[in-house]
Amino acid sequence: MDQPFSVLIVEDSESKLNSIQGVLERELPSVRLRTALSVRSAIDALLEETPDMIIADMSLPTYDIEVRERGGSPRPFGGIEVFETLERYGITVPVLVVTSYPVITEGSQTLGLTELSKKLETEFPDVFLATVYFDSAFSDWERGIETQFRKVLKDKNAS
Repeated sequence: MDQPFSVLIVEDSESKLNSIQGVLERELPSVRLRTALSVRSAIDALLEETPDMIIADMSLPTYDIEVRERGGSPRPFGGIEVFETLERYGITVPVLVVTSYPVITEGSQTLGLTELSKKLETEFPDVFLATVYFDSAFSDWERGIETQFRKVLKDKNAS
């Protein structure tokens, strides 16, 4: 019997995580969702089991924040480490980036979403799908996730 379609969501904001989960479950009620709250837990989850798709925030802490801990260092481009892990281990899984920041800055590097998408497409062409701007006041982000999710699901069912 076929395994249910699985998605790893890498997101440290509980409300954004819940919103993304709601969209995916509406699209495919049988979807199997796993979550990771940081770069480290995402890497652990990927090495444990390869999902059919990854939806990742770009700005992530290095490791999970525990109660009474400050958690890992915030990394504006932490999501890139998820891409690098896929490349390092030869894992080919489509990745959709969902970010709440129209511009991401770390040190002297500042990228808008168009530039970020171009960078990811150039550096990780085998796995990068698209970038979706998450703004809970609008529903455009939902359509962006739905479109990419349907595309990956269709590609998986065709293979």
